[in-house]
Amino acid sequence: MTAVQGYAYDNQSAHAVEHHDALAAMLDTHTRRRIEELVDLPGKRCLEVAAGAGSIATWMAERVGPQGHVLATDLKPQRIPDYPGLEVRQHDITSDEPLGRYDLVHARLLLNHLPERRTALRNMIGALQPGGAVLTEDFWPTVGEELVAYGPDPAHALVARYQTLHLQILASHGNDRNWSRGALLAFQDEGLADVRVTVHGSSWRGGDPGCRLLRAGMGQLHDQVIALGMTDEELEQVAEALMDPRLIINGYLVYLTSGRRPA
Repeated sequence: MTAVQGYAYDNQSAHAVEHHDALAAMLDTHTRRRIEELVDLPGKRCLEVAAGAGSIATWMAERVGPQGHVLATDLKPQRIPDYPGLEVRQHDITSDEPLGRYDLVHARLLLNHLPERRTALRNMIGALQPGGAVLTEDFWPTVGEELVAYGPDPAHALVARYQTLHLQILASHGNDRNWSRGALLAFQDEGLADVRVTVHGSSWRGGDPGCRLLRAGMGQLHDQVIALGMTDEELEQVAEALMDPRLIINGYLVYLTSGRRPA
């Protein structure tokens, strides 16, 4: 498949709301827990890169309090809400000006999508105070037969086919499916201390946030999936299957990689 420039999803798409809602329902609890393990938030300065709809940025803004500060950035920040103590800025972490120094820099589901991921990581590390922590989160997605779609409806088997094409499209945009598993070494190579990885995951049943996430992506990738050979009728069957509670699939693992800038 011919390489395509740019992130595969659009934060301004009509499908983005469903996409962000599913991500928040699936990941926010784990993200919040890991952030609180890394940083005592009251009074701290935090940077949220590629904030999406801002669920983590607003949560941090609430917890840093009036003595702290949270900056949320995105290429298209229009979905990040106004919130007390939260600054919102349009910014490209791979090329725009430095953003200052922070006690915590966080990015979720960003680096695996960026061809310039090492540049982005270096810029995030450069935004850390001495002793500050960087935390990134990325999927290690299942593909094809690894997805293992179970269910009595023949349409359930189409989910694995869609997933194979979905990941093929993301790869054509520069996504590296295996980045999550190599981030540990990249953090060490960049000179970070106390580098650690935690992993979480579970199965997804039809209608669960993970299945809703796949379904939300279908609208944005529709034309590219059709170009790869699936039909509209098949995509409709996949969309229905992803909401069918009889369907159960292997969910994505999420790798949370953290490190500290040496004091």
